Amino acid sequence: MGPVDSMFLLVESRERPMHVGGLQLFTLPDGAGPEFVQEQMMQALKPEGPLNSRFCLRPAMPVGSVGNVRWSTDTDVDLDHHVRRSAVPAPGRLRELFELTSRWQGSLLDRYRPLWETHIVEGLEDGRVAVFTKVHHALVDGVSAVRLLQEACSPDPDARDCLPPYAAPERERAEGQDAASGLLSPTGLARGGKDLIGELASLGPRAAKLGWKAFRDEDYTTMFDAPKTILNGHIGGSRRFVAQTFDMDRFRTIVKATDTSFNDVVLAVCSGGLRGYLDELGALPDKSLTAMCPVNLRRGADDVGGNKVGAIIASLATDLTDPVKRLETIHRSTTAAKASMRELSPLQILLMSGLNVAGLGLAPLPGYLNLSGPPFNVIISNVPGPKRQMYFNGAHLDGTYPASIPVDGQALNITLVTYDDQVDFGITACRRSAPHVQRMIHHMEDSLAALEAAV
Repeated sequence: MGPVDSMFLLVESRERPMHVGGLQLFTLPDGAGPEFVQEQMMQALKPEGPLNSRFCLRPAMPVGSVGNVRWSTDTDVDLDHHVRRSAVPAPGRLRELFELTSRWQGSLLDRYRPLWETHIVEGLEDGRVAVFTKVHHALVDGVSAVRLLQEACSPDPDARDCLPPYAAPERERAEGQDAASGLLSPTGLARGGKDLIGELASLGPRAAKLGWKAFRDEDYTTMFDAPKTILNGHIGGSRRFVAQTFDMDRFRTIVKATDTSFNDVVLAVCSGGLRGYLDELGALPDKSLTAMCPVNLRRGADDVGGNKVGAIIASLATDLTDPVKRLETIHRSTTAAKASMRELSPLQILLMSGLNVAGLGLAPLPGYLNLSGPPFNVIISNVPGPKRQMYFNGAHLDGTYPASIPVDGQALNITLVTYDDQVDFGITACRRSAPHVQRMIHHMEDSLAALEAAV
């Protein structure tokens, strides 16, 4: 397996489960009877045909170090283990659903089996059905995971041939592709090593140039600019997951009025939410928080699997009370970060991104977080989703809410998915380090409303 994929297995522990998840909500079609979930959804989620070869991979030796660097293929995947049917307790509100999702997101995947699970959830008071899928980050990154979830659906409400994200795609069925084969051929290793040496040779001068830029440009945010907060200590294994949908037009109005980008407005809404949340807890620092924003480095829609994500660091301007000034400061910070990335190749972006997040790898060491400041305060990710309404065997997809990974030094993670005319936020946090994180949703609503009023 690749070195980044291997890292997600090596650093995993009971306190740090390293899987990403996605909670999907579906409205059943008109006239659907009690048999619909079993006949149209459960049967589809347990396909009789071949599985996506990546979803057949497990660590080669789950209890040994070799298992963290090499994949083995499971030739007999037990779908009854991986696909499970559950129900929320009464009264069946979203609150109960989020509590159930929180427990799943906080439990480890079985390394003796392929590293994924799907849970179909009934019992919601409004009659809807939820599907929660979690996949280890060593198998897919967040962008790939959401893309697989959305590709399982169809824009046709009458289609009844939808397959789950772990079913083999048509191309793989035709070619008999094996995700574990051919990854480390001698030729590929030699070519990759030669390319890496060349990239490293040219990275030094460019890194020095970026360092000089950071020294001169006050808008350029670095890994040394983040203050210490309650969100940047050691974490426990228990998770809290909450989600919310916002109307896309609310963001578009602000984008148009301020001549900024959608991502800038997202960061500003999260900034206001974090400012209100930490202030309510009496834990808002005087210095502005910073955010790490993953950047997708994939070449196309067919590039799925593994981890190909860069990272920029941006100011959140949480030290400013005026929402428009916060947005303007965020815009200048992201503009400076993106300008620096344009000077690097994709591989160099990965290497520089590795430096930006290197501190997280040292965070579990005793005393490190007390001696060193965090490289950033929070991770905020934007994953593009479908641009039209989607269905799974007739059930309408109401929203996709991503569940991500808190780690030592990063107790709270915000990820959003754009879907048609809505923005679906998922917030995952350590239950101890980020208490009452459900209040973040209310503070984000207040932040969005304040921006709308100001512009």
